[in-house]
Amino acid sequence: MKMRHIEDSYRLSSMQQEMLLHSLHAPQAGVDSAQLIIRLYEELNVSAFRQAWQRVVERHPVLRTTFRWEGLDEPLQEVHQRVNLPLNPQDWRDLSPQERESRLEAYLQSDRRRGFELSEAPLMRLALFRLAETDYQLIWTFHHALLDGQSLPLVLNEVFAFYEAFCQGQDLQLKQPRPYRDYIDWLGKQDFTKAKHFWRETLNGLTAATPLVVDHAYRAKSHEEEGCGEQEIRLSEALTSALQSLAQGHQLTLNTLVQGAWALLLSRYSGEEDVVFGATRACRRSALEGEGTESMVGIFINTLPVRVHLPAEMPLLPWLKELRAQWIAVREYEHTPLVKVQEWSDTPSGEPLFESLLVFESDLLNSTFQAQSEGWEKRTFRLLEPTNHPLTVVGYGEPELLLKIKYDLRRFDEGTIARMLGHVMTLLEGMVANPERRLSDLQMLTEAERQQLLMTWNNTHADYPKDMCIHKLFEAQVEHTPDAVAVVFEDERLTYRQLNRRANQLAHYLQERGVGPEALVGICMERSLEMVVGLLGVLKAGGAYVPLDPAYPAARLAFMLEDTSAPVLLTQQCMVEGLPDHEAEVVCLDTDWEAIAQESEESLAGGSDPDNLAYVIYTSGSTGKPKGVAIEHHSTVALLCWAKDILSSDEFSSVLASTSICFDLSVFELFFPLSWGGKAILAKNVLQLPNLPSSQEVTLINTVPSAIAGLLRLGNVPESVRTVILAGEPLQTRLVQQIYQQTTTQRVFDCYGPSEDTTYSTFSLRSGKGPATIGRPIANTQIYILDAYLQPVPIGVPGELHIGGVGLARGYLNRAELTTEKFIANPFNNAPEARLYKTGDLARYLPDGNIEFLGRIDHQVKIRGFRIELGEIEVALAQHPAVRESVVLARGDVPGEESLAAYIVLNHEQTPTISEFRRFLNEKLPEYMVPSAFVMLDALPL
Repeated sequence: MKMRHIEDSYRLSSMQQEMLLHSLHAPQAGVDSAQLIIRLYEELNVSAFRQAWQRVVERHPVLRTTFRWEGLDEPLQEVHQRVNLPLNPQDWRDLSPQERESRLEAYLQSDRRRGFELSEAPLMRLALFRLAETDYQLIWTFHHALLDGQSLPLVLNEVFAFYEAFCQGQDLQLKQPRPYRDYIDWLGKQDFTKAKHFWRETLNGLTAATPLVVDHAYRAKSHEEEGCGEQEIRLSEALTSALQSLAQGHQLTLNTLVQGAWALLLSRYSGEEDVVFGATRACRRSALEGEGTESMVGIFINTLPVRVHLPAEMPLLPWLKELRAQWIAVREYEHTPLVKVQEWSDTPSGEPLFESLLVFESDLLNSTFQAQSEGWEKRTFRLLEPTNHPLTVVGYGEPELLLKIKYDLRRFDEGTIARMLGHVMTLLEGMVANPERRLSDLQMLTEAERQQLLMTWNNTHADYPKDMCIHKLFEAQVEHTPDAVAVVFEDERLTYRQLNRRANQLAHYLQERGVGPEALVGICMERSLEMVVGLLGVLKAGGAYVPLDPAYPAARLAFMLEDTSAPVLLTQQCMVEGLPDHEAEVVCLDTDWEAIAQESEESLAGGSDPDNLAYVIYTSGSTGKPKGVAIEHHSTVALLCWAKDILSSDEFSSVLASTSICFDLSVFELFFPLSWGGKAILAKNVLQLPNLPSSQEVTLINTVPSAIAGLLRLGNVPESVRTVILAGEPLQTRLVQQIYQQTTTQRVFDCYGPSEDTTYSTFSLRSGKGPATIGRPIANTQIYILDAYLQPVPIGVPGELHIGGVGLARGYLNRAELTTEKFIANPFNNAPEARLYKTGDLARYLPDGNIEFLGRIDHQVKIRGFRIELGEIEVALAQHPAVRESVVLARGDVPGEESLAAYIVLNHEQTPTISEFRRFLNEKLPEYMVPSAFVMLDALPL
């Protein structure tokens, strides 16, 4: 039987237990192995050096410790009577500097991956490489469960003290150190009753860790690269000195300022005013009393949550003082095991309390040693520590404050971390510049970022005819191509000349009935050539058209007619009886045409100006009460000019006009081809395309993703189609790929834009590869992604999308209060008329300047700290009183309402498993709609 020669065994500290569990369950070895790289520019006596290390190992029981857990109710650490620490030097003097560097890096990586067998001593090793006559590199690798940062100087001071004595043929008698077991025994006697109350009160209501931003473009690579990256930034000596003066002048510390900057960053990144991060505490000052405590070697540190509230209006200095007082108050409870703190919080079991860790040290290890004596100047030290958190921020309060971020390569890329470091520095600069300012006024973005986000990516100026109206663009095209076909419906066609003449006759007729600039004319018609004549006739008369869907409920139509006070209503005789009561004069373009045809065919002089209304389209809004979006001529002209710049004449030679005129996609479908010489081919809906007599003429389809998905299922997209423009719904990459694979389409555009910004605000040419984005702003449009305080958010961070530029609506008809709420002054443009539209949409910038759409802010709930987007069906379900306990939601690959499914569960006993729910959906949905993602939402707020 093998003798184990154990001289002592005892329990683990809470930090040791945490590290042990992490090591045992980590996917790869070495996750808790630290490496200290020591460069020795001296003639080294290897024998004496080896002997010195061995003597130190003999002096400190913790350096002879291993761990045992199998078959035990609680793990133990065991101290071996004797442990041999080998040191086998390698001679690299014949290698080139490049070869040495390469071999060293290879060794460090393989050494980290090697890890330790936790039940076998020693849990540390040495590697010594000779690079030149007086140049050695020592790698000291140890498991972090043995030592914390403050123990390293204690160990190394002893090593070099023994080494120098042995080199002179002497022995050194040092006082016997106090064993680490004393701390473990003291810890075991602590009563955490008061700590339980303290931590419960501190963490009351905290249900999730503050989420960390992950760039969408990088997320696709999240499982390709493992390991830890590291970046750093060094503040100037002047800024560091100013920070120290600020801290000293207000009874703060540099650590407080760094904690404050990190809390502010987390708040800005997450959009939360209540954030939490982890912080390490040395825990030596509050540990056991008595001689030798400060010189004990072992691991004393503890990691605990720091919860910070950030009231936007609170001044900086009082807030920092509260943060400092909070940090001091923890000292009495800093030995509380993190597992107990977790247990006492409201965070669900198994979920982390925090995702980022902040460590602050007064000096770098290298500076600490080199300041000791002259002999240490020939030795340099660099510590490579593991991190068990997605982000670990380390600050060193040197004459030049050094900030490092260690990060999980599966979660973050270099650009994201570099921006974070810049943001921390900018926040610290802001603290010094004006300590009296409010938290919400502290700038986080660097000047370079602000320039990029606000100016460079919004440099979209393009000339367009500001003196033109929509119908004037059409009239100019009539002069250019009078005999070209302008509009097609079924077997009927009108040339530009014919369409212009009919529209002119109607315009004269309408003017005689009081239609002029700013007059609103209702148009309630079936799809037909007369409908297009009606739209152009209203514009030529100087009025603005108001589309009315014949299928709308009578109450809705009545409200719209009353709200607009329309003097005239264009319709067809078959619809007159179905219209609600109203005060407008009815003009039926079928039965009244004989009278209309008596009017002049000549274009009207004068009429409307570019700043007059062109149309008012009603949207339902989140409240269900219709609101009329009022668009002026110049805004539509700017849109039409942008489209002409990005699309060729071949692409828009025949545009499918399949969208109801009650939706603003129709503005593009009709007026874009009619302004530049193309023809509009009318259809009742896009699915009718294969059966149209003119289907083989269509070159451009402009519709919503769910509609094009339906057309693809029919498998009969005409070969003439060259371009597809999709908007109105999120466009999945899978659908883009299907379009390219199943049709002759050469270009697919993903466009985004609310009705309040003239059809389109951004556009993206989608290739079927890479992340799904809505692209960049169209010409003369600005996009700002802002936080709740109208400050631009960094790249990769979600915020509310705001739109500026010439496309903005005048506002909401007869809704001054709502207009003021949604159309606000543009804080980034000095022009008095410059405005922004608050879309209510969540988005973020990607590093390349493209924009990722994240959904509606008001259709989202937060579950365990993560935003979950709810579709319209789910929103209705969530508001239904029958939903009591939980809702299981699933989203399909193909967007659109029909690809969403929800299963109401009345109590937990009926809650299906994911596999059961998948079977349910497979039975209910077609194959192409089978969901690819499932989210369990328990206790969904009603």
